[in-house]
Amino acid sequence: MTNIAWKNLGHQRARFLLSTGGVAFAVLLILIVRGLYDGILTQATDYARNVDADLWVSQAATPDRLIQSTSTLSADLRDELAGVAGVAGVYPLLTRAVTFPLDGRDVDLFLVGVDGARAAGWPRGLGDAAPRPRPGELVIDRVFAKIHGLAPGDVLDIGGTRMRVAAVVRGGNALVYQYAWLQRRDVARLFDAQGLASHFLVRTEGASTARVARDLEREVAGVRARTSQALADAEAGTLGDGFRPMLFVLVLIAMAVGAATIGLIIYTATIERAREYGVLKAIGFSNRRLYTIVFQQSMISAAAGFVAGCALAFGVAALAEVLQPVFVASISPSDVGFAGAATAGMALVASFVPARPIARLHPAEVFRA
Repeated sequence: MTNIAWKNLGHQRARFLLSTGGVAFAVLLILIVRGLYDGILTQATDYARNVDADLWVSQAATPDRLIQSTSTLSADLRDELAGVAGVAGVYPLLTRAVTFPLDGRDVDLFLVGVDGARAAGWPRGLGDAAPRPRPGELVIDRVFAKIHGLAPGDVLDIGGTRMRVAAVVRGGNALVYQYAWLQRRDVARLFDAQGLASHFLVRTEGASTARVARDLEREVAGVRARTSQALADAEAGTLGDGFRPMLFVLVLIAMAVGAATIGLIIYTATIERAREYGVLKAIGFSNRRLYTIVFQQSMISAAAGFVAGCALAFGVAALAEVLQPVFVASISPSDVGFAGAATAGMALVASFVPARPIARLHPAEVFRA
């Protein structure tokens, strides 16, 4: 029966290519949409997830998104936090979103002020051996650098203060904003925020992180302690809520396009070869065997479209990052598996389109003049 399916498709190569193209487009859309979704969430939470500390301590009741956080604490709280059992180190951060002119237009950065060269909070892209920025210098994310054509040594005028780019690293692309890291005293001077901190990074030792987090919240009034993973997950959940409905709709549209394309092509081929199907019925083929032939045709078209769509998706993802660095599609094996399952579903749904003509076909029709 597989040979019959191949022969039927081979007789109409243009239609086979058309059905393959329809599925390839659907697979491309599914993978790119899911890849962009995963890429955005992964990049937006990269800093919070991979910071070199165990806990984030913030003002109680602040939003889960780091960039949207309004947390404001006294820097003097550092000593009180350090006195909690199991705390090995406390490092204040001062964060602020800033808009400033660059090349004739306003651009945005999310500044992260770190308290000293050896403190926790610098981006992992710097590495352990790389020098930290000195006062008057900052480290920017590579996406921001690519968009604006910046390199180490360039100078940015932020709030009337000239800041030299010391390094360009990965790990600070949050879609709307990109991160920049600098000394906390520089952020405090820019925003007149001396003596303040937005968050404290806490390293633990000799006790479970969960227990230290509970003790911090119990012993220090007005703070909330979360692990880096918990903060990143909460941030991803908040950010993902805005994209998930759109993702669902686009995936449904892609599946509908793929199923409709295969279904129409196979239906047309079935109607045109009605006499051949009638002959097969006349020599003893059951409806079930004929359905199997149709399903095999759908699966062959879908499989070819799936392979082509995957190849296109990885190519488009690489091209998109070159053309628009802020959008990075991270296509994972689970995304490919989901696209494969969706493709199989398209083929299954499409195979039902020609089922009715086959079921109603009478063998005697093939002998009509």
